[in-house]
Amino acid sequence: MSVVRNKKTFAIGLAMIASFILCYAGMMSPNFGNGRNGLEYADDMFNSLSKGSAYFIKDAQKVADGQKGTNINLTIKASTPADAVKWGKLYSTAGAIVTVKESSVTIDGDFGKILGAVVADSDFMYHNDSKSVETKYGYDGREATNNWNNSLKKIDAALKAKAQFPQEFDLVKVQQKALEPGYNYYGVEIKKVSENKASLTFLLSFYLLYTVWYGFGLFYLFDGMGITVHKPKKKIEA
Repeated sequence: MSVVRNKKTFAIGLAMIASFILCYAGMMSPNFGNGRNGLEYADDMFNSLSKGSAYFIKDAQKVADGQKGTNINLTIKASTPADAVKWGKLYSTAGAIVTVKESSVTIDGDFGKILGAVVADSDFMYHNDSKSVETKYGYDGREATNNWNNSLKKIDAALKAKAQFPQEFDLVKVQQKALEPGYNYYGVEIKKVSENKASLTFLLSFYLLYTVWYGFGLFYLFDGMGITVHKPKKKIEA
């Protein structure tokens, strides 16, 4: 007994699913530049567009400038003495007086200048310039950026403990607007939506069409096999 109940809709569904599979095979081939497949290309494109919309360095610099002249004097603790030395290098380069004792780092300096150094390094990293950060501190720029993040978390806790909430609030702003984008988007090409409208429109339209294409393919295929959904008929009671 044949499972096909409607040859026309079954043929349409089969053709749509077959073409969907062929298209998918083409998408998964490494022919989209640098050995990437279509999904990797699209992922890189959206990451680049996202990065192009996440540049808030000027806003972060204004926050840092607003803290110039505000002094902080606190002690934070690194995980290891080696990390403490690297942390100390960050803050001494930013103009603070730094004392390192085992894993403890005491920082005495202008908070605005410290935040300004964070913003400057984040800007380098955002523009994929790890070398400039490495030149400043003598070790890998990405590691230095991570050390900024880890040490600032400790400073954040110390500022809260001292009830220095305006400084803590601005520290978080600089982390969110400068440090995190600089670190997270390092190595990603910068692309702006305004300059890639055609590519963005094509990718979104294709995604929508491809999803509908697959759905209708299944619909026609099942319809051809007699698998359909109907509303139950209302029972008429005597």
